[in-house]
Amino acid sequence: MKTAISAGGIVVRKYRGSWQILLLKDMNNAWTFPKGLIEEGEKKKEAAEREIGEEVGLSELTYMAPVANIQYMYKRNGLIAKTVYYFLFRYTGVSKPVCQKSEGIKDAQWYTLSDALSVIGYDTNISLIKKTGKFLSVI
Repeated sequence: MKTAISAGGIVVRKYRGSWQILLLKDMNNAWTFPKGLIEEGEKKKEAAEREIGEEVGLSELTYMAPVANIQYMYKRNGLIAKTVYYFLFRYTGVSKPVCQKSEGIKDAQWYTLSDALSVIGYDTNISLIKKTGKFLSVI
């Protein structure tokens, strides 16, 4: 069995007094977070920030905190055990997300945390939204 180690970014912004979270629609038509493989010599947090820039075109980010890591299995030319390390970033810019179509990203939208829970495409990401909400409630 192959293994894959990735890093991802949970991107939030304050909009009209409320927190919003960015989700992207992936190649499976599921709403999720930007993420990708960690390159050789790259730190996990740096990889997460790079992936946000590549997948949704956002760069005005402030690192806030590590969130969690999740593990799951999927099939692509055999079974792969994947670990993704997620980090929380605050977006401070005003640009709209620009999707990386070449990677199968079809859309990117800002959601309230409660709306994100209702549209998120993978059960493993529900806990990430809840942890983000708890973190944001104390700042």
